[in-house]
Amino acid sequence: MSKVSLKTWHFLLVFAILVISSNIIWSKELHNTPMVEENSALIELDNQSFSDNVASGTCFVLFYTDESDVCTKMEQNLNQLIKASEGHTGFYKLNIDKYPGEYGKYAISGTPSTLIFKDGKEIDRIMGIVPISNLIMIYKRSI
Repeated sequence: MSKVSLKTWHFLLVFAILVISSNIIWSKELHNTPMVEENSALIELDNQSFSDNVASGTCFVLFYTDESDVCTKMEQNLNQLIKASEGHTGFYKLNIDKYPGEYGKYAISGTPSTLIFKDGKEIDRIMGIVPISNLIMIYKRSI
């Protein structure tokens, strides 16, 4: 019986194949999902309107960057949440490429990030893409 000897490069090769294949699958899945319609229900904020809109009530604010498929998918999920919500919550978005001040103020580490505010105070933070079913649970917990 011969003895099989695995070398370090064998493990590196398997790891590289797994990383490449998962990136291909993720990329295909992102491109197969429909993108947000041109008329998003999220209200675009700027530096001046940000504080005014999050000061009272409960609101979701999506921090995003231009031309990001991941941010677009999260915006689509939030648009679906708006349809499922009861209208008691504000839904906004802020482009951090145009308004980096708020990005730094709230220590956003990456996009998409969705911050949930209640009466001007951050009560929850969502990083990345979250499925609509989870967004509904977060929404119900937040109101």
